[in-house]
Amino acid sequence: MSRKLVEEMRKLKKEKLFDELDTSVNDLFELRTKVSTGQLADVSQVRKAKRKIALLRTLINEIEE
Repeated sequence: MSRKLVEEMRKLKKEKLFDELDTSVNDLFELRTKVSTGQLADVSQVRKAKRKIALLRTLINEIEE
């Protein structure tokens, strides 16, 4: 993730972060399904999705504290 994207995400409201987290988790599920069936050529997308989820969870925790 680029710093620019992280700074943009920090400006989002908590509800929007939760929506983005929900979408990212669903995307990760779809990516894992595609990997297991052999339909995904670029498996690095899984790693990127995991990192995005981790970032979103971190930002949500920062807001809650």
